Amino acid sequence: MSDFDDRDPDPAETRHVLRQVAAYRDRCELVRRKSTHALIWGGVMVGMWYFLFPDRFKFSEYGLIHLGLGLLELSVGVLNRFWPTVEGILLDGLVLFAFGLWNVVRHVLVWQKVMPPPANPVLTFFGAYWMFLGLQSAREYFHLRAAMPSRPTREHLRWFDGLVRELRHADPRDDASALAIPTDPFLTGKLLGDNAFFLDPNGHVIIAARRDVTLERVEADDPERPPRGYLSVEGAEYPPFKLSEANWNNYVAWKREGGEDPLAAAETPPPARPAG
Repeated sequence: MSDFDDRDPDPAETRHVLRQVAAYRDRCELVRRKSTHALIWGGVMVGMWYFLFPDRFKFSEYGLIHLGLGLLELSVGVLNRFWPTVEGILLDGLVLFAFGLWNVVRHVLVWQKVMPPPANPVLTFFGAYWMFLGLQSAREYFHLRAAMPSRPTREHLRWFDGLVRELRHADPRDDASALAIPTDPFLTGKLLGDNAFFLDPNGHVIIAARRDVTLERVEADDPERPPRGYLSVEGAEYPPFKLSEANWNNYVAWKREGGEDPLAAAETPPPARPAG
């Protein structure tokens, strides 16, 4: 991992930047999921050209424009699937709008006898619908850009991708900065300086300050049974879980680095918890 980690002199600024990176990555993942729609619509466009167009019109100017826009939509779907960016939403919207507009204009020109018939009413209906979808995609893009005016740098994205890879394989038995919390949902974590990072099964990264992460240990009534752990991150409490010694030791060492001592705090009776 790069120098952009716990050695940063301003942990609050680090959290701010990395939360922006996490938000950007979440939006890119949304673009990746939406690429399925672009692939489907592109397939529909090309299918219409193949099945609905008479052979004499397939390679006419109208037919080639229709085919070209369909192939462009397929290309946008592939681009967004493998190289997603927030601009992919806008690109998809522009192609859909252009395709819809062309079909509506084609119908109008046939009706005015500027272009030769036929004008397929099915294509005209879909044209209006695709224009609507295109405008919706464009609006979504501008909302996203307004919510996130600055784009993360490549360095920050690379660092964050490396962090996520480490989180996926975090093992507190081998890594003193790692946590593996068997709560619901299961969380893996990294404790880096004054910041903690948690990854849930959906790939969402939670970023919190050291002071906003607490792990409470409650011993079981039966000494043969493991203690229970109660995790709280920024006020959100997770269901209890079996607390391993590796998780507890890593957490205690991390808190002590920040000037806290969970063992000393445990001498004060905590709120009643079920021992489990």
